[in-house]
Amino acid sequence: MAVTGGNEHIISSYKSAFNYLNKELAVDENFDIICLEMEHANRKMALFLVDGFGKDVALTQIQRELSHTTEEELNHEYDALMQSRIPYAEVESEKDLNKVVDQVLSGPAALLVEGLDYCILIDTREYPVRGPEEPDTEKVVRGARDGLVETLVMSAALIRRRVRDRTLRVEFMQTGRRSKTDMALVYIADIADPDYVEQMRDSLKAIDTDGLPMADKTIEEFVFKESNNPYPLVRYTERPDVCATHLFEGHVLLLVDAHRVQ
Repeated sequence: MAVTGGNEHIISSYKSAFNYLNKELAVDENFDIICLEMEHANRKMALFLVDGFGKDVALTQIQRELSHTTEEELNHEYDALMQSRIPYAEVESEKDLNKVVDQVLSGPAALLVEGLDYCILIDTREYPVRGPEEPDTEKVVRGARDGLVETLVMSAALIRRRVRDRTLRVEFMQTGRRSKTDMALVYIADIADPDYVEQMRDSLKAIDTDGLPMADKTIEEFVFKESNNPYPLVRYTERPDVCATHLFEGHVLLLVDAHRVQ
């Protein structure tokens, strides 16, 4: 198991470190947290990262280089492995798994290698940039100028950039017999009311329709059963900073793919 000292969680074995990172990052609950398991040079490896932050080209090149790694290279010190097989400038090691979790949620990828008593942090992050424009209906004099986009992964990344809490949950689900519309239920697990989260989850799963051509009013009617009410029962926003503020207050967000509202 991972050795605990104060607030530190030191790697004692690959399995314990893998389980700790998998649990703290809630890989099974967040669709945008990736754990890529590999095996090279007879060593198990795992790469943890946030989907919306990782540079695809850099990560692909790193995986390609790791596939050519030899057992002799892995028996050397960290610097030798970094210089020979990780073709990236911003690389460092970290033994405290708590810090590794915080780093992954901030953007860098973490490479866990069997037999090493540290994680290798690779700063492959690439924050979403325009693309996300300031929404026309929510102008600000001072503050961030970016807005949510129609792509679910990118919108989730814009929110994660502002909420780096390990209890943030981004649950993936689909609705619509024909449209198969992708959606994500977003909340902070230790702030949001779990009963309300479960109610929202059940309401979304209970939607029985061919498709959702209008993301805003259509979903609102299905969830709250108020088709004749002309007034909104929820708040709509296209700003990730507004989303973050509401998450900190315990609200639940709904991101819908191909729409800029939630």
